[in-house]
Amino acid sequence: MSYLLPLRRAALCLLAAAGLAPLAAGPAHAQRGRLPQDTGGIVRRLPNGLTYHVRVNREPPARAELRLVVNAGSVLEDEDQRGLAHFVEHMAFNGTRRFAKHELVDYLESVGMRFGPDVNAYTSFDETVYMLTLPTDTAGVLEKGLDILEDWATGITFDTAEVRKERGVVVEEWRLGRGAGARVQDRQFPILFAGSRYAERLPIGDVRTLETATAEALRRFYQDWYRPELMAVVAVGDFDPAQMEAMIRERFGRIPRTLRARTRTVYDVQGHRGTRYSSVTDPELSSSQVTIMHTTPARSRWTLRAYREGMVESLYSGLINDRLNEITQRPGAPFLGVFSSSGALLRTVDAFVLSAEVPDGGAERGLEALLVEARRAARHGFTAAELEREKAEVLRMWEQMWAERGKATSAQFAGQFVGQFLYGGPLLSIDTEYELHRSLLPGITLAEVDRRARAWLARPGRALLFSGPERPGLRTPGPDELAAAVARAARARTTPYTETVSTSPLLAQAPEAGRVVAEDSLPEIGVTRWTLSNGARVVLKPTDYREEEVFLVGRSPGGTSLVPDSAFLYARTATAAAQVGGVGTLSVVDLSKRLSGQTATVGVDIGELHEGLTGYAAPRDLETLFQLVYLYFTSPRRDTVAWEAYRQRARETLRNRGAGPEEAFGDTLSAVLTGHHLRARPLTSASFDSISLDRSLEIFRDRFSDAGDFTFYLVGNFEPAAVRPLVERYLAALPATGRAEAGRDVGMRVPRGVVRHTVRRGLEPKGETQIVFSGPLEFSRRNAGLLRSLADVLELRLREKLREELGGTYGVGVGASAAREPRPEYRVSIGFGAAPERLEELTRSVFAEIDSLKTGGVTELDLAKVRESHRRQLETNLRDNNFWLTQLLAYDRYGWDPRLIPSEPLSLEITAAELREAARRFLDTANYVQVSLFPEPPPPPAGATRPR
Repeated sequence: MSYLLPLRRAALCLLAAAGLAPLAAGPAHAQRGRLPQDTGGIVRRLPNGLTYHVRVNREPPARAELRLVVNAGSVLEDEDQRGLAHFVEHMAFNGTRRFAKHELVDYLESVGMRFGPDVNAYTSFDETVYMLTLPTDTAGVLEKGLDILEDWATGITFDTAEVRKERGVVVEEWRLGRGAGARVQDRQFPILFAGSRYAERLPIGDVRTLETATAEALRRFYQDWYRPELMAVVAVGDFDPAQMEAMIRERFGRIPRTLRARTRTVYDVQGHRGTRYSSVTDPELSSSQVTIMHTTPARSRWTLRAYREGMVESLYSGLINDRLNEITQRPGAPFLGVFSSSGALLRTVDAFVLSAEVPDGGAERGLEALLVEARRAARHGFTAAELEREKAEVLRMWEQMWAERGKATSAQFAGQFVGQFLYGGPLLSIDTEYELHRSLLPGITLAEVDRRARAWLARPGRALLFSGPERPGLRTPGPDELAAAVARAARARTTPYTETVSTSPLLAQAPEAGRVVAEDSLPEIGVTRWTLSNGARVVLKPTDYREEEVFLVGRSPGGTSLVPDSAFLYARTATAAAQVGGVGTLSVVDLSKRLSGQTATVGVDIGELHEGLTGYAAPRDLETLFQLVYLYFTSPRRDTVAWEAYRQRARETLRNRGAGPEEAFGDTLSAVLTGHHLRARPLTSASFDSISLDRSLEIFRDRFSDAGDFTFYLVGNFEPAAVRPLVERYLAALPATGRAEAGRDVGMRVPRGVVRHTVRRGLEPKGETQIVFSGPLEFSRRNAGLLRSLADVLELRLREKLREELGGTYGVGVGASAAREPRPEYRVSIGFGAAPERLEELTRSVFAEIDSLKTGGVTELDLAKVRESHRRQLETNLRDNNFWLTQLLAYDRYGWDPRLIPSEPLSLEITAAELREAARRFLDTANYVQVSLFPEPPPPPAGATRPR
């Protein structure tokens, strides 16, 4: 359960807008026409005004996505209801006509659905959306799901005792969101939304209202706005559509039409001319940022003309992003990272955003540079080569989405229905959008994109926002300084953009191929294993889960543990040294241009106990993927210019590290859990004063000089016979020296006994606690399963106690892990946030629940919930390439039989007695680390002294 703020909402809408974005020109008469609706589902309106959407979709199998969409959010709250739209959403899970108190969540968890991933809701300015994922292969579950949606629509009970309990949870969610970002937002929103109701109706609300909210005030909002004409029911999944439609009509058709209803006002943001400025600093901000936001009334999304206009904007945004990102690769760049996008900001407002992270003290310079580049594009335009690359990228993206059209998930379709109901516009099929892009994209001209660049600068209303750290000696630019930078950019002389595009091939000469020298298979799970002539191993798992997805991971034992402490800093930056330089003869910028229109990428890493790489490609680009792997092994490129730019970015990024309380808390926890080991110390800005490119590259080349002890895992849409020549050409040709390595124990140790630390940082009234149990472990697959089940049961118990019963926290997280190297050990971590004055009380409750587990054991209800959740997760995981990749890697590493991967979860055979014994063994209250975060104490009164 959560709330969405507008800038986050804007980001989501911008991503969605990629699917609604116009791409190319068609005949003029066609552009005036309305876009064709997708007829793949049912969209109807009941006599009472409620809309419903039903669509059959069998990905994933035996699942359904249900949504209740309410066209009402925080912007509709009365003055005494600020935050109550979101509070109502919370109360939907705390008692309805059919489900008393927490029976609703108990039921959903009993059928294997998890509170959070599968059962959730959110509230924004303009809407509230409830979300359920349900199994469809168990009788009665879908009917119960629709009963729940109907109860949410008409039957929330608002029991006074439950309101009192949930008040604490909502306040804790407010508290969780507080910090530097929230304080900046508090000052920027009145600038962005000046004169609008949006400036004073944030979804999280006013804490004083939340602390005193009554059941009557909540019920008033519910009765005013939860009305059938403001609601939609969405059902997508693996079910009988006629049956689903009949069940929806039966339940929701009996809701009476509302008489004498309040008007559902659509609020606007008043347009303005000129520039509004906001300059905000905060002592807990870790970076400086400048943002230029142009807002305009939302345009129609129904016509081909609008579709095409949006595509031109999308191309412009991509092109200016590419230019700005290229600048960040230069030493002394005026910004560290850039972002631009366009799309819906609010229901009635579209926005174009250009934002950059800038060095501290460099706001004016960064802002001026952003505007100069925008003016360069407006005055001189883009080049034909730039536009063709961007078109190739866009078209390739749509080709992939079209190829995956049969794999679209029910959640994706449900999201499309929700967006269409709330934001309007057509429901477009992927076939329609793909054809639109294929036909329209080639017709978009350079002149059109250049006009868009000029139009962006000519838009009348904009806001210019600066936020940055507050510290002694750091000057803060005010509106006058920012306006002066804007004026300088307007006067700056610009020259046309020029580029030199390398004509060098990705790989100048194909290597001499090696061979597959041994092969075996595991037909039960569709896995083939090869041994190569250089000693490397390849594990292959072809799947049909996604059409355009192939993953490649390589792993070798060793890692930074084999580097002496004196060289550890160089080892930590070794992969950066390799990746910022590019490969072969191509710089990072050249490589990006060379790969336009292709889907292939490789990242390298050196961990404590391994070195490796991770790659991804579409099937048709697999040879490019293998070439990149070969080049990172054999030809990482040395680039002193890119390295210096990286060092400068790293210094600036780390300059204010630890300014926020969360970073200080995390650093303390890490230091304690590693025994303050020097290898666990966080990097600082000063760390980059002495690092050497050559020394870092030397370590990288050493770690990747021997492929003979690498195992490569390939999972996705490929045929082993087709990929074999690529494996032999590139992987079997990698150098091998025959060295045998294993990661070593560098001596990091969790302290024994009870260790407690307190961190006092932060301006907000918020606290946090992490409790970590650890110790030696007899490493086995069963013990790993025991730990997972124990953590899940404990999380259920703690959520019910700390959140639902005590109202003391928004959420409790419990995690568990088992490790074999560098020595067998386990960890169980418990974390939660709360009001500082309640941390000790809640911590006592945590230990009381642990004692209860040890003495009374696990209830059969909780164990049944965990078993069913694990079983249901496995059903969907087994159709996920990433799951198979991680499992094959783990089973191979630990010597377990990979044929066990699809077997029933271990929790199905773990008993309540075993879990009680596991609690006694793994939750040793005489041996744990506890780190707690409290806010800084207030300064002493004037003239007073602090106690010694």
